[in-house]
Amino acid sequence: MHEKIFYALQESPLFNHLSHDEIDRLLDLSTVEEFKESETIIKENEPVESLYIVLKGRVRVWTTGPRGEVELKKLGRGAYFGEVSLISGNAATANVEVVHGPASLIAIDSQGLNEFVESDDRVRKMLQGVTLARAKDTIGKVFK
Repeated sequence: MHEKIFYALQESPLFNHLSHDEIDRLLDLSTVEEFKESETIIKENEPVESLYIVLKGRVRVWTTGPRGEVELKKLGRGAYFGEVSLISGNAATANVEVVHGPASLIAIDSQGLNEFVESDDRVRKMLQGVTLARAKDTIGKVFK
């Protein structure tokens, strides 16, 4: 499993520029978590403890808007989520649940990741850019 996590981290657009040693540092911060179909991974307005990368399965990201439930996107292998809360330091801005499972996710510890991000300007800028893009996308879908 160690090798599978290493390659998934290496292939991630967030981390594909990192050296072998830097990926090894991320591996030390990572675990694999398993979730059943329909299981909630992140709940809106609650703290987020990890950045997640999908190894297997499919998840759905959604929130509640003025007119009810709004699906923001579905994510599969290689996609990541949880970064908005980790960058902002705020509670989750959306719910994430497994829609095709079981799902295997790499969970990267938030405290360790924040320290890592502070030492790597490219990862920090990419996370900030993704956070901004996802926030704009969410606002557009919720108030459509």
